[in-house]
Amino acid sequence: MTYLKSLTGIYYLGIGCGIWSKDEVIEWCDRVIEAIDHPPIELIETSIMSKSKIDDIQGKLFELSKIEDEEHFVKMVLSIIFYKIQKEQLSIERAIRITSRLLVQTGLSWENKYRILYSIDDEYDLALGGIIQYQINEVEQEYIKELGVFKEYITEFTETYHKVLKQTWIK
Repeated sequence: MTYLKSLTGIYYLGIGCGIWSKDEVIEWCDRVIEAIDHPPIELIETSIMSKSKIDDIQGKLFELSKIEDEEHFVKMVLSIIFYKIQKEQLSIERAIRITSRLLVQTGLSWENKYRILYSIDDEYDLALGGIIQYQINEVEQEYIKELGVFKEYITEFTETYHKVLKQTWIK
């Protein structure tokens, strides 16, 4: 149950920042319900929330989640973002927006070690508008470099995923 609560915490953060859509989270809940013997009521309730708002789904996931070290969970979500960029499942522009939302949502946007990663959202907008001297590709490269620091956490996420669902994470 601890692994399930941890994984739910990651999905809670992920839907909140936009890395996963409502449909993807509901699909994940359905897979968990099929994979375990006695699924928690919160997952069953989330599974049938297709007409609900994202905030309501996020709230239901929060009820089940166990986030003892939020910063560690954020690092895992950042590693998923990095992975999705590498697999071309996520554009860099969208990833920058998601990262910014994640850091604001968790209050880490003002922490020194995340400040550069957070500020890239503004730099990207300014580069798009031609307001700063940086080219968009320079800002993107800086973002990838900063985000790459967290790539090692994907292993922990995929292992947790496998322990809960008894299958490999495919997205």
